[in-house]
Amino acid sequence: MTYKIIPPDKCDNSQLQAFYDLVVSGGQVMVEGLADKIIAADFLSFCEIENEIVGVASIKNPNPNYKNKVFKKANVEKLADAYDFEIGYAVTKEEHRGKGISQELVKILMENSNSKSFYATTKVDGMRHILSKIGFKKLGDNYQNDNKESITLYNYDEKK
Repeated sequence: MTYKIIPPDKCDNSQLQAFYDLVVSGGQVMVEGLADKIIAADFLSFCEIENEIVGVASIKNPNPNYKNKVFKKANVEKLADAYDFEIGYAVTKEEHRGKGISQELVKILMENSNSKSFYATTKVDGMRHILSKIGFKKLGDNYQNDNKESITLYNYDEKK
């Protein structure tokens, strides 16, 4: 397994397309505007096995309105300004799950970021487990998205 962390503007078109395709295959995000959001990310991370991208994750630069809405829904609206970056788009191809790939991708992103405070949201139990293992803590209340699924907000603050 090979892990890479790359700013989106340094990715070639095939890397960006593979990142996009893998995120879409995860079925957890809205496709509308996704390509632009990927390009606007701070960093993208990739896991390759035999020259095939099998896992991805990113440090997202969330729109302030989106971020404020998330924190408000979780009843911790006043904490939104403490977090500039969101960990997201973490997807591993199904046949490679359970190997620690998403966890390693997220850790690599966090270790290579200048920021030491992040938030993340998820509706997936596997990702809840990964975030907890890395040191994220549940923040606020779970809330429902537009599809009536339960979303959990997490935060991570490394003491400087």
